[in-house]
Amino acid sequence: MFLIFSGLFFQGFVVRGQEPAKVSPALPDEINKIVSVSCMPCHTSTGGFMSREKLNFTEWTKYSPETQKKKAEKMYSELKKDAMPPKSARETRPEIIPTKDQVEIIKKWSESFQSDDKK
Repeated sequence: MFLIFSGLFFQGFVVRGQEPAKVSPALPDEINKIVSVSCMPCHTSTGGFMSREKLNFTEWTKYSPETQKKKAEKMYSELKKDAMPPKSARETRPEIIPTKDQVEIIKKWSESFQSDDKK
């Protein structure tokens, strides 16, 4: 049962040697570069069920601006805690771990969203 769940949860990390795709033209290029390597394929429509339910970059443009802001902030929070990519993915594919500079880029991006009260 655990193997089945693990396969669904981390489905995208099994595929190797594929060129990462650009996630969303709505994301800045700098963010796309990081997301393409570190977050795909789990957080897209073809990724693992739990992953894509929490954050789906394929659906990014369908999120409201406030939801985008919250998801970007959560993304930074998870990266800062080293909770993402998950430990199992970090161990098997260390090349997907974002650098400190990349995490800083995500932080600045997450802070760039305007709240509704600032508009």
